[in-house]
Amino acid sequence: MKRLFLLAALLAVALPGPASAAGSPCRNKIFNDWYRDGKIASTYPTSCYRDALKHIPVDASIYSSLSDDVRAAMRASLRRAEGLAVPKQVGHGFAALGAGKVKGALAKISLSQSPPGTTASGTGAGSGSLADTARGAPLPILVLGGIALALVAAGGIGVGVRHARSRRQ
Repeated sequence: MKRLFLLAALLAVALPGPASAAGSPCRNKIFNDWYRDGKIASTYPTSCYRDALKHIPVDASIYSSLSDDVRAAMRASLRRAEGLAVPKQVGHGFAALGAGKVKGALAKISLSQSPPGTTASGTGAGSGSLADTARGAPLPILVLGGIALALVAAGGIGVGVRHARSRRQ
């Protein structure tokens, strides 16, 4: 019995697993191809393109042209199968979408200096800077604060009245 168990264990280790477990789905090859440069080679089987269209990640479908590029690559693959001339790669590419062209800006905020366009009293003549818009407490906050204080006062009065009634009895 022990030998049979040992033989079964050796066979399980020595024999390869199923072929599908070894490789990744071909849709992943299409996704990796697209993530490299925003273009897809039109050399995959049509079933791979269809599978990729069914499994496009949600963020990629919202924020990128992945689904359009997969459809275009599938059309190019079908046209190539018919003998028509098509480009090797299909897609918009990241440069066409403006990726990487966002410029950042740094703003220095100093508490010791007054913002440009303001006088010594702190009021500007229509400068429209961010510092001018943040000068006072917003009105909705003041109204809500007043309501909160009124509710706390009403609760305190209620507690006081209850306490006074309990002492009279």
